[in-house]
Amino acid sequence: MSIDSHQQITAVVLTHDEEANIRNCLVHLDWVNRIVVVDSGSTDRTIDIANEFSCDVYANPWHGFAAQRNWALDNTGITSQWVLFVDADEVITPELRSEIGRTLRTTVFSAFYLCSKVILFGQWVKRSSNFPVWHPRLLRMGKARFRDAVTGHGETWEVYGETGYLQTPYIHYSFSKGIGFWFAKHNRLSDLECKAYLNNKHALPGRLRILFGKDRHKRRQAMRALSYIFTFRAFFRFVHQYIIRGGILDGAAGWTYCALYFAYEIMISAKIKEKSSGHAPAPIDR
Repeated sequence: MSIDSHQQITAVVLTHDEEANIRNCLVHLDWVNRIVVVDSGSTDRTIDIANEFSCDVYANPWHGFAAQRNWALDNTGITSQWVLFVDADEVITPELRSEIGRTLRTTVFSAFYLCSKVILFGQWVKRSSNFPVWHPRLLRMGKARFRDAVTGHGETWEVYGETGYLQTPYIHYSFSKGIGFWFAKHNRLSDLECKAYLNNKHALPGRLRILFGKDRHKRRQAMRALSYIFTFRAFFRFVHQYIIRGGILDGAAGWTYCALYFAYEIMISAKIKEKSSGHAPAPIDR
């Protein structure tokens, strides 16, 4: 893909202890004009590897995806017209690179959603992961601001202009640090989702309006926020993923993926129940 002057792209990669992933991510960004790495306190070789690729490395404490992405937009001297956000465990494929090039030559849109191929055990769990799930990733500089997701995990954005969808997925190695790391991470995320629900229960009626909007990303977030009120939400998600969406056809990887997210939903529901009932765990005598 050749980059015209009006297509110049800065890639922004957020990192924290990503030495297992960062090299594979950066190798596939050799076509952008500039790579910015915003690190939130890595203690491994992440920064050394980023320097091998002549990235511009910045440090900023972590306060969530939305805050970190906005900080990158405001503080890293971006001069390109377009900004592409890529996480360290993600890879932009040659096919997506080509679609970006074709699209940006003529588009009037201000931002684009991208979707991913989630990999588990070396396999794309297409059906289990509800493909395609849309993520806010590519924007014209100055045309979008990120904000926290209503679910407390992840981010959404406000775009000044029209938003489009790129159909070619990037690859997401979301289990690259192992199942143990995944459990520890999702234990923390379940705390965030529980807190967001309890703090925003009064806003649930307003989510109903979003369900009828045309933004697929925000519709999905609103649907998830509304789902917290259902007692058997973990069971229904498992049935939807494994049976209705066909996760069973993804084999052992599909079963594992669906079972892991079944456990994650149970963690969220149990923490909501615990906090709502006021029955906090008793301190442990030592």
